[in-house]
Amino acid sequence: MHDNLYSTVAQVLPVLLLAMMWDSTYLIRLRHQHRPSRRHDPVDGFRWTKPRVRVYVLTITCVVMADLLLSIAVLAGIVPDVLGVRIASVAGVVVGLGSLLVRVWFDVLEATGTTPPAPPAGPPGP
Repeated sequence: MHDNLYSTVAQVLPVLLLAMMWDSTYLIRLRHQHRPSRRHDPVDGFRWTKPRVRVYVLTITCVVMADLLLSIAVLAGIVPDVLGVRIASVAGVVVGLGSLLVRVWFDVLEATGTTPPAPPAGPPGP
């Protein structure tokens, strides 16, 4: 009865993962950014330090992939289609979409801000 929900979720979640991580220069930009914590630099420090970003992104990725596995298990007949499973499936999509929204939101704010961006950190020139 709800096969369309699970097949749609199984198709949407991989696209969300690609949009969040690999379809942008997010990881490249993050690698080259210096992100001191606010404890070490109260004025220019970041709340989203690299260790926090690492935990957040890996947690979201695990949630989305678990939801993908759940949807495939329902389609394969391994897990029964009950209300709790439908709620978990939709919740996984909401988490993925919410994370993508946060990423887009802050990327747009950074790209359109009035403060000029810092020069990219890269290897020193010759």
